[in-house]
Parts: sequence; C-alpha cells; structure tokens
Amino acid sequence: MQVKFLDLKAVNQPYFPQMMAATRQFLEGGWYIMGSEVEAFEKAYADYCGTDHCVGVSNGLDALRLIFEGYKVLGQLKEGDEVIVPANTYIASILAVTQSRLKPVLVEPDTGTFNLDPELVKTHITGKTKAILAVHLYGQLADMPALAAIASNHDLLLVEDAAQSHGATLTDGRRAGNLGHAAVIAFIPEKTWVPWAMPVPLRPMIVSWPLL
Repeated sequence: MQVKFLDLKAVNQPYFPQMMAATRQFLEGGWYIMGSEVEAFEKAYADYCGTDHCVGVSNGLDALRLIFEGYKVLGQLKEGDEVIVPANTYIASILAVTQSRLKPVLVEPDTGTFNLDPELVKTHITGKTKAILAVHLYGQLADMPALAAIASNHDLLLVEDAAQSHGATLTDGRRAGNLGHAAVIAFIPEKTWVPWAMPVPLRPMIVSWPLL
C-alpha cells in the first residue's frame, strides 16, 4: 500500500465547491494581479492574524526585502547594520538581509525546537545589532515572548519569517504574523499548517503567494 507523504487532493477535497466558485469568480472578473479578491483576502487575513494591515506581494523573499528596505526608509535601519538570523533557516531569509545591504549574524538554534535560542541571541548582540529575524520552523513558533523581551531591552526590531507557521498561536490567542514589528507569511503547497501553542504569552504583515 502506498501512503503519500502529502495528499493535497485529499486536503482540498472538502473545499472544492468553494474553491471552484472562487476560481470562476476570479476568472470572470478578469483581474489576474491585484483586484477586489486580493483586497478582500488582505483584509480577511489581517483580521485573522489580528494585524492592522496585510499587503500581498509576489514571494517571501520580496516580502522580507520590502520589510528591511522599508525600515531603512523610515530611518530605523541603515546599510551595514546587523540582523540576527537562525543559522538553520532557508537561504531566502539570509538573502533578504544581504540584498538589503545589511549583515546577517548567524545564531545556532535551540536543539529541542530548531528555532532561535534566546540565550544564544543575547551573546551575539553588538553595538551594530539592529534587528532579530525570528524564523518559525515546522509549525512551531520561536520563543517570541523571550525574543520580544530581548528586542525591547536592546531597542531592536523583531521581524517574523512566519512562512511555516500559518495559524500557530501563543496561549493568549495571538497568531503568527502578529508577534513582532512586522512579519512575512508565504502560501505555497509545501508550507506547514500546524496550529501550535506556546506555553508563555508574549505588527503590519506582508503576505506572499504565487500570482498567476
């Protein structure tokens, strides 16, 4: 007997009628980029995560770059500033930092969760450190309450790469995408959807998905 690692057909089966209706509406509307459906999704997903805003872009790398470039425009980052990043993250997290002319500082993960180890983060903070990029892996949230405290104590930006944590929550109900100053969430089929609760309680978000 063959058991599929991920059967997306079975996952999507209960939602086929709604998905087909939405696809028909989308095609008949003639809007293949932006449009009312995108605007409706942005508002709905912002409400779902509890954020004020959600902006759709083409992919997760662009979303992260827009965040860092936006903070440069706001004067909260400048070229050469250091950003703490998990050493075991996907390359896009690092590329977003380097392509924004910032310097990634790699920190080893907690061996129990594979997410950033807050105690190790503390040892890597220097006078040039200006941001922490927390990457939630395998549906598990990084220890955002601890990272938020570190960021607050050192006046650092706290950015979420929440591409693998759709719907994950802290015990106070706050979801991934609403646990730092800004966040990225990506929608492609292999991303994880695992609700997860952190045992301790702890802003705009950029969402990316493939566009036609």
